[in-house]
Amino acid sequence: MELRERLDNQWTESAQDWIETDQAVRTGMLDRWMLSALGDVHAKTVIDIGCGEGRFSRLLSRLGATVTGVDITEALIARARALASEGETYLIGNAENLHGIADARFDLAVSYIVLVDLLDYRRAIGEAYRVLRPGGRLVVCNIHPMRSASLHNGWIRQGDKKLFYPLDDYTDEGPREWLWWGRPFINMHRTLAAYISAFLDAGFALRGLHEPTPSDEELAANPGFDDEFRAPNFIIYILEKPTY
Repeated sequence: MELRERLDNQWTESAQDWIETDQAVRTGMLDRWMLSALGDVHAKTVIDIGCGEGRFSRLLSRLGATVTGVDITEALIARARALASEGETYLIGNAENLHGIADARFDLAVSYIVLVDLLDYRRAIGEAYRVLRPGGRLVVCNIHPMRSASLHNGWIRQGDKKLFYPLDDYTDEGPREWLWWGRPFINMHRTLAAYISAFLDAGFALRGLHEPTPSDEELAANPGFDDEFRAPNFIIYILEKPTY
């Protein structure tokens, strides 16, 4: 099976597993960072690109945003539509080609751990740029390139003790296969320079770069988050479409 077909289909095969998965790392840490990066979303138009089952879109809607969620996986969109409230619209679509969505339509765009699932990430970044209004922001959360490089290896251990997280094959961009829910799953690894170059080449200005860590309260609620202080697991880019 070709790489693109596997990337397009793996979420279809795993949709129900994802719906039933504990989202503690997002609800317990990453959401706070994402909401801070987005700022006040009240009365803003937002596109959630790769929205999955719509969890974060629903959160934004409750905060007063008008949200359009787009995802390629029909089962996840069906779930999002079933749980949607007023102010939420969900579309089946491809992040690499936001067909039917007008230019300069949205104030904000969200990409919440999606770029690692895409083959043509540069095209997806260009599409996000296209649908944003001048002055609009794209907030991207992604697997940190220092983690995605050796995703298939995991922590080096001595018994139950985690010694360190290995960094290897960093400049060898491409797919990384691992087991998730008992089946092969693929994430795409790219270097930090590759992502930032893609954002700048699309026309974005980089306004912020964060490597999320938990607060004291979040760590107390989820002690396993202490790994985030040892090796960055996630990265957030705050990008702006210029007004000129």
